[in-house]
Amino acid sequence: MKTLGQKFKILRQKKGVNQKTMADLLEVSIPAYSKLETGITDPNFSRLNQIAEVHGLNIRQLLNVGEDEKTEQAEELEVLRAKVETLELSVIRLQSKLIDLYDREDQRLKAAK
Repeated sequence: MKTLGQKFKILRQKKGVNQKTMADLLEVSIPAYSKLETGITDPNFSRLNQIAEVHGLNIRQLLNVGEDEKTEQAEELEVLRAKVETLELSVIRLQSKLIDLYDREDQRLKAAK
């Protein structure tokens, strides 16, 4: 689980801005914003709300930043597992057909002797 500071940094980087720009947007000093990102300072509720607004998020979305990646990866993994399972079943069916063809050809050759 990511810390709030890590989440703030992810959002800032996604926005493509530096700490000075974020500090200006939040109307705080650069050191004050840096302390938020590094986790030295914990934001109060109004600061959380302000950071969320700067990024066009609500507080719930702000608190879940970076956590969705795990969910998306888990969903992608599940889709891939389902595809592998489907392919494995196809291989098993093809193997069965191949064995049947081999058996029929073997019986045909024995009958021809």
